Amino acid sequence: MGTLVAACNFGPKTTEPYIINRAVDKSAMNSEVDYNMHEVVVKEILPTSKYYYAKLTEGEDSYWIATQKQELKIGTSYLYNESLLKTAFESKELGRVFDTLYLVTTLIPKDHGIKEGTFHGSLKNKDGNVVKKEMIIRQDTASSFMGLVRISDLVKNPSKYENNEVVIRGECFKVNPNILDKNWLHFKDGSMDDYDLLITSEEQVQKGATVSIRAVVRLNVDLGSGYTYPILLENGKLVE
Repeated sequence: MGTLVAACNFGPKTTEPYIINRAVDKSAMNSEVDYNMHEVVVKEILPTSKYYYAKLTEGEDSYWIATQKQELKIGTSYLYNESLLKTAFESKELGRVFDTLYLVTTLIPKDHGIKEGTFHGSLKNKDGNVVKKEMIIRQDTASSFMGLVRISDLVKNPSKYENNEVVIRGECFKVNPNILDKNWLHFKDGSMDDYDLLITSEEQVQKGATVSIRAVVRLNVDLGSGYTYPILLENGKLVE
């Protein structure tokens, strides 16, 4: 890994960082992208309107990255496994040039696994009666990011995406808010509009909005009381 050197008014003019999407077919992956797993500690954070720049340490090395806006804490350990090296990279917003900078898809907290446990909540059944529920929270292990996926492709071959993250871009045509502390978002993208794809999220999405949302694909989810889902996308996060 390289080390940051800051300077002014030199190097090529460029746009702000973009998000690296992992290709499903590894043979089609960008050969310049580093897919190795890195464990790092955040030492400094420089926020901008669209991205976060962060100074990291990895062993004895120290370097800067740019990543999508997310909650980062100084002194906390994170993992990442997709990065692209840029040299003489200028951030116009920060007014500085980085001698070396890594564009990173996302930083995942090292202790990101959710403890196995029981979630207590309630929802209404088809008769309108409140059903007391205990929802098992699964441990969320590190998963691969498989990029933008059409709903039709997901439905035709769900096992291909199971327990991995995908991005769905489409219209949120229905919202069921605050069920089991989540918003239940119904999506369609024009590829298979007779299929009602559900995404759970803490994000607020307006009915009729067209957005991109990144979530984990779960299969054969059974919440009890007749609430079963052959495909359910969980922990949805809005992306630009």
